[in-house]
Amino acid sequence: MDKSASPGQVPSPERAASRHAGIPRFREAWPADLARYVDPAWSPLRRMRRVMTTKELWAVYLYRLGNYIYIEAPRPLGGLLKLFWKPWNDWVSTLLDTHLMPTTRIGPGLYIGHTGGIWINPGAQLGANVNIGQGVVIGAAGGTRAPILGDRVWVGPHAVITGPVKVGDEAVVGANSLVVVDVPNKAVVVGVPAKILSYSGSAKLIRMPKDH
Repeated sequence: MDKSASPGQVPSPERAASRHAGIPRFREAWPADLARYVDPAWSPLRRMRRVMTTKELWAVYLYRLGNYIYIEAPRPLGGLLKLFWKPWNDWVSTLLDTHLMPTTRIGPGLYIGHTGGIWINPGAQLGANVNIGQGVVIGAAGGTRAPILGDRVWVGPHAVITGPVKVGDEAVVGANSLVVVDVPNKAVVVGVPAKILSYSGSAKLIRMPKDH
């Protein structure tokens, strides 16, 4: 994704090099995810308590573990681990009502604000340091291609992004909005259908690890 986003610029179309192109390796992605929830300056006990009591982090971890099992793990090991991961993931996904497929392309630093009612299409692509709120649906209607989200996109609670749309870097999708057309970089969109309100971007809404 373009990290030098400028207001009003719509990201150019992307073409995946392969089915799993763009999925970061576990050792790169999981530490970045964890850093969105846990401040390294905290005591070990406080960090452990945060990990053990934050169900949103459980959902992210299971997704990343699924990435490793389905994509990175050597074939004999991957096949064995699937036997344990799949029922565990099915149970946790149902319990938390948060559904992330292991082959979905999501960049490092994923942050889920609250679990519940979250569905992300397997064909969707999310950039780095994306924030997802409760009840968010990122899907594909009628067999169309799924959405592509850039880096540092903030998606508010109960927003729906559907179809072959592109949401630019540092964009903001307001709560309860419906996105069915491309969203430029740094645009703030709200409403049904979503319309551009400003180009103030997501910088004030997304807390990066250094901001803790």
